[in-house]
Amino acid sequence: MAVLLPLDHLDELWPKKLRGARVGALLHLASVSSKLEHASRVLERCNDDLFRLVAFFGPQHGFLGQTQDNMMEWKSYEHPRLRIPVYSLYAEHREPTAEMLQDLDVLLVDLQDIGARYYTFIWTMYLCMRACEKNGVAMVVLDRPNPINGISVEGPLLDPHDRSFVGLHQIPVRHGKTIGELAQQFRDEAFPKC
Repeated sequence: MAVLLPLDHLDELWPKKLRGARVGALLHLASVSSKLEHASRVLERCNDDLFRLVAFFGPQHGFLGQTQDNMMEWKSYEHPRLRIPVYSLYAEHREPTAEMLQDLDVLLVDLQDIGARYYTFIWTMYLCMRACEKNGVAMVVLDRPNPINGISVEGPLLDPHDRSFVGLHQIPVRHGKTIGELAQQFRDEAFPKC
């Protein structure tokens, strides 16, 4: 059975109330369509029809995986073709600043998680949720399957005293959720206005 990705169905799924909104997109190398086309290209085609693309954001390892070396931070830059900023969220700032968000109405998140607490992409999303709530920016999360299944839960909950960039919220090691389900949990438990 084929897996339907929200990225492949933006025309149908994009909320009517957000049509024409100024959008930033948090993406990484695995943000691809079912045809393995990078999400930035898909979003570029939707630009002006569904929304106005004004910025990209990238987590650890870079927007296009350009810094795969484990702990290598990377700098923000201008997208060479679109001439919009590509903000690094794995540099001086792990959380978007008010300045990064000032021209956005919506932050779209399309990240592939692996189903384990230690993976930093979910924590980048978590910090983006906090920043969006503080700055009055809406967030849309495009869900993706949990590759180690979305059923099994294993390991202890994070001890609140051990919070770090590989664990910011009390979830088990193997959380058994998709990134969209985690976003709902974080909203319900930490960011009710996001």
